[in-house]
Amino acid sequence: MKLDPLFNRRVIFKLHGMDPLDSTILKQDETGYWIRGGTLATHLNQSNCSVPESDVRYLEFSRIEWLRATRQRA
Repeated sequence: MKLDPLFNRRVIFKLHGMDPLDSTILKQDETGYWIRGGTLATHLNQSNCSVPESDVRYLEFSRIEWLRATRQRA
């Protein structure tokens, strides 16, 4: 199985009506991404999380305008 090159990478997300925010993509399913931390996690609904105290959140594809990977450090 080939992993998506964005998994476990910091990504910049642009959501509709918001400034670009960053987070790390953990995994993907048929409707969206599980993300962790960064500036994006704090803007997502608390009900879409794995554990209330966690910074892991679920982000639906329909909310994403665009995304791009950040540059990897050398």
